[in-house]
Amino acid sequence: MALSAAWLASVESGVKDARWDQFDIAIKSEVTAYNVRFASTAGFSPVNWLLFKAMLWTESGGPDHPSRAWAGRVMQIGNPGDPAYDVLRAGGEGSSLIMPADLKTLLAKDDNINRPEVNVRAAIAYLYTRMAQYGTHSVISLSAVCPAPTYTVVAHDSFDRIAKKVGTTVENLLANNKVKPTALRPGMVLTYDPARMERYITGWRKFQTAIVADRYNGGGDAEYSAKLSHVMTKVFNRLVR
Repeated sequence: MALSAAWLASVESGVKDARWDQFDIAIKSEVTAYNVRFASTAGFSPVNWLLFKAMLWTESGGPDHPSRAWAGRVMQIGNPGDPAYDVLRAGGEGSSLIMPADLKTLLAKDDNINRPEVNVRAAIAYLYTRMAQYGTHSVISLSAVCPAPTYTVVAHDSFDRIAKKVGTTVENLLANNKVKPTALRPGMVLTYDPARMERYITGWRKFQTAIVADRYNGGGDAEYSAKLSHVMTKVFNRLVR
């Protein structure tokens, strides 16, 4: 599928127009911070900040676009129908593990998403959120005490019901007691620690244009991957500054 002439002309105008570089410093700084934070996580490779610059060019249409997004929701985060803003504000999909604390604070106030610098940061956080892979594990609460508390099994109990009653996890009950869930009987005394299930990062998807297009754009633009590739390989190498 050929990219539209109008879109090609829009990004081509950025070749000799330094205004299209307005957010470079912010993007570089943000991506560098993420790359440092996640360097030790499984399967992570440093991400090229130019990928996000290409996304910015693709999403915004540039400083002269009629939508005037460049001066507001430059990465479209917060636009009607876009799920990313609500995900980030709620800490959903693992974003609570991804976003820096100051960005969480900024997004808690409605108007901040209309600031282009915040919008760019939100987009970066959302892509890292979507590219991470997650698992869950049982984590013992800081309020755990020794000796561990106990619970006496009653009729119709299950490990899941017990965990919810006492504030622990099935995994913790299994680790603390040499009894199979199917063998529970009234009167049994179980030991447990206060615990909860927490999400953690198990790995990362490759930051390739096709995967980025699927995870970030979600099929909203069938040409998204091709646009990113075009900007990164056929435009950025010709910038005149």
